[in-house]
This record gives sequence, C-alpha cells and structure tokens, in this order.
Amino acid sequence: VLSGDFCQLPPVPDRGKDGIQIASTFAFEAESWNRCIKRPIVLTRVFRQKEQKFVDMLNAMRFGKLGADSIQAFGSLSRPVKYSDGIGPTQLYPTRAEVDRANQARLNSLPGDSIRYEATDTPGRDSNDNLVSLESMKRLLERLVAQQVIHLKVVLLLLFAPHYLTHCRLARKSC
Repeated sequence: VLSGDFCQLPPVPDRGKDGIQIASTFAFEAESWNRCIKRPIVLTRVFRQKEQKFVDMLNAMRFGKLGADSIQAFGSLSRPVKYSDGIGPTQLYPTRAEVDRANQARLNSLPGDSIRYEATDTPGRDSNDNLVSLESMKRLLERLVAQQVIHLKVVLLLLFAPHYLTHCRLARKSC
C-alpha cells in the first residue's frame, strides 16, 4: 500500500559524495509504478475544510491553476500574526542549504553563547547482533540527516525527528 498526496512538495534531491546532485523523482515517475500499482485509488473527500469555495481554491493551488479571484482571496487572508508564547510557525524550505541558513540566522539572533556539540560514532552491532564494520558505519552516517557538529544555545527550540530517536527518552516525550 502506498499513500500520499502527490500534489505536495516534490522530492528534494540529494548530493553524492562528490557533491553532484542525485536525481530524485516522485514515486509515480518510477519505471516500476505501472507494474506495481494495478489500480490506483484516488481519495476525493476533503475532511479539513467545509467551505466548498475554499476547497476549490486549495485544489486550484495544488494543481497550479489559480485564477485571479483565488489569488485575491488568498491575499485578503494575509495579516500580521502575534504569537503569545513567542514560538513562531514551523518553516519549510526546499533545500538543506536554505534550512541551514535559516537555522544559523535564528541561532545568531538568540542571546548568549553557543555551545558546540560533536557526534562521536563508534561501530557496534546491528539489530541482528552482527558486527558493523567501520566502513559500513561511515556509509550509514553519510545517509543520515543528522549533522556531525551542531551549535546550540540554552533558549534554542529543537525539532526532534522521533524516527531517528526511537531509543531515546526524548522521542517518547518523557523529558
């Protein structure tokens, strides 16, 4: 079973060890798609929005077919937002470089000195109790989203990716 909204953000391409961009495609662009997906089922009922005009505007946006009326209606929704808790919205960026720039700018805007943390990785055993070689460990680490070195400040808000932290208390929200 495959599920997802193929009108969402496109896959973000990775870069190989040599820095060359590796092509990334949507699942439905794969050569195997038609062999694997015999009967696609398209869900059409919208649950989060009740007003049909707004649903139609969102669908037009998803397919890149916004009319002038929809653009004006979306524009009329723009307003300054105040966050009483001081926590702003999560921001999404299309590339890791843009994420890094935004994170660095936010870190620089916070008071106090930053503390440098560097990961120390040592080979161990996999889930089948097989010894993991140093080379295998290095290849695995190259594919991780986590950075080798990070700088943090005491007041910095963090976003944890629970699927990377399943062994950690923080992933279970017990901190």
